[in-house]
Amino acid sequence: MDVGDSSPARPLSGIPVAAPAPDAPRRAGAGPLLLAMCLGLMLSMLNSTLVNVTMPQIGTSLHTSVTGLQWVADIYTLGYASLLLPGGALGNRLGRRTAFLLGVSAFLVGSLLCALSPTTSVLLASRVIQAVGTAVMVPQTLSIVVSEYTEPTARARAVGIWAGVAGVGLAAGPVLGGLALALADWRAGFFLVVALAVVTLVLGHRVVPAARHGRPGQAPRLDPFGIVLGVLTLTALVYGLIESGTYGWGSPRIIGALVLAAAGSVLFLGTERYVAHRGGSPLMPLELWRIRGFVAANAAGLAYFVTLFGVLFFYSLYLQQQQGHSALATGLLFLPLTACMAAFAPVAGRLTARLGGRSVLVTGLLVAAAGCLALAAETRRPALWDLEWRLSLVGAGCGLMSSTMSNVAVSSVRPQHVNTAAALHNTCRQIGAALGIALLGAVLYARQQAALAAPLDRLGGPARAAVATAVRAGRVDPGAGAGIPAATRRAVADASYTGFTTGLHTAMLVCAVTLLVCAVLNLLLLRARRPRRPQAG
Repeated sequence: MDVGDSSPARPLSGIPVAAPAPDAPRRAGAGPLLLAMCLGLMLSMLNSTLVNVTMPQIGTSLHTSVTGLQWVADIYTLGYASLLLPGGALGNRLGRRTAFLLGVSAFLVGSLLCALSPTTSVLLASRVIQAVGTAVMVPQTLSIVVSEYTEPTARARAVGIWAGVAGVGLAAGPVLGGLALALADWRAGFFLVVALAVVTLVLGHRVVPAARHGRPGQAPRLDPFGIVLGVLTLTALVYGLIESGTYGWGSPRIIGALVLAAAGSVLFLGTERYVAHRGGSPLMPLELWRIRGFVAANAAGLAYFVTLFGVLFFYSLYLQQQQGHSALATGLLFLPLTACMAAFAPVAGRLTARLGGRSVLVTGLLVAAAGCLALAAETRRPALWDLEWRLSLVGAGCGLMSSTMSNVAVSSVRPQHVNTAAALHNTCRQIGAALGIALLGAVLYARQQAALAAPLDRLGGPARAAVATAVRAGRVDPGAGAGIPAATRRAVADASYTGFTTGLHTAMLVCAVTLLVCAVLNLLLLRARRPRRPQAG
C-alpha cells in the first residue's frame, strides 16, 4: 500500500486537512519504527495497571492509607496530564527522536527509583519522575506514527495497532503485577518495567531517524505561564477531589482547593488567549477547540479514561480487600476486560477506515456505557462469572474507542498542529484518568461513610477513631483490634462492605451517564461520512 500518495485526504472525522508533506513517504523501516512507538505507549499503560493491582501490598509495606494509595496512582497521572502539552512542544523544539529518547530515559530512571523507594514520600517523588518521562515520550509516539502513515486507510490501521498494543499493556499489567507479588514483592513489578524501558530505549535509538520526525530549533518558545497555571489548576482540582473523603466537602481546605482550580482555569484560558493575541505560541492553541471532530474525540477520551482507570483502580481494591483475592488472581480476573480491549482496538482501526470515525466511536461509547450499567446493577456478592461478562463489555467498548478517538483527534487538524493535537488529546485522556480515580473515589467513600454513620455513632471516641482509620486503610474487618463487642464488630464490617459496594455501583452509574452524554455529543459533532478512498495509481 502506497502511503505516500500526495492527493488531498479527508480524515476520519469528515473534516478536510492539507495534503501530507512531500517528504513523508513510508520508509522500508516503518515496521520496526511502529514497534518502537508501540512499546513506548505500552510502557505508560503497563505502568498504570501494574501499579493498580499492587496497591494493597504497597499500602501494607509502606503503611499508607487508601487516600495515600490514591495519590500514588494520581500523582503519576496528574504529572503526566499536566506536562503532556509542553512534552509535545519539546518534540517540536528538540526533534521527536531526541524528545522520545529523553522521555524513555527519564521514565527508566523514575521506574528504578520507584523499585528502590523506602517510603511513600520517595515513591511519590519517583512517580513524578516517571510522569515527566512519560509526558515527553508519549506525544512523540502518536505524532511519529501519524507522520509515518499519511494515507488515511494506512494511518487508521497503524493507529489501530498502536492503540491495540496499549491494550496489551493494560492486559499485561495486572498479571505481571500479580506474578511479581507471587514471586517476590511489589518492587519486582517496577523492575520489570525498567527492563522493558531499556529494550524500548535501545530499539528507539536504532530505528527512529534524527532528521525526519520533527525539525529541531524551528518551534517557537514554550509558554511558561501556561505550563505553571495548567499544573496548578489540575493539582488543585485533583487535591480537592481526593482529599474530600478525608476532610469533608465543607472543609475550608477542600473549598479553597476547588475555588483555586476554578480561578486557575479562568486564568489559564485568559493567558492562552493573550499569548495568541500577541502573536506568541500558547501552550494550548484555542483555535483547535473550534474543530468539531477534535472536540468530540477529546470528550470521548476524557470519558474513556474516567471509566477505564476508575474501573481498574477500584475493582482492584474491591477484589483484593473486599473479596479476599490475591493480586495474581485479581490480575487474571481483569484479563477478559483488557483482552477485549486489545482485541477490539485493531478491529476498530479497520472499521474506522471503512465506515468513518462517527459510527465506531459512538458504538464504543454505548457498549462501554452498557457495561458500566451492568456493573452498577450487579448483586451485592456477585459470582465471578457474573462479574466477568460485565467487565468484558466495558473492555470491548473501550477497545472500539481507543484507536478511533486518537485517529479522529489527529486527523481533524492541519499537519503542522499534529504534535500539539496528539499531546492535547493525550492530556485529556490523562486528565480523565486522574479525575476517574479522584472523582469516583469521592463518590465511593462518601457512600461508605454514610453506611458507617449509624454503627460508628454507637462507639466511643477512641474506638470510633480506630475504626475510621481502619476503613481509610481499606481493611475488610475495620473493627478488629478496636476493643469492641463481637456483634458490633460484625455490624461495622457488614456496613463497611455494603457501603463500599454501594459506592462502587454508584461510581459505575456515574461512568455510564458520562459515556452516554459523550455518545450524544459525538453524534451531534461528527459527520456521518465515509472517508474518501485513495485514488488508484
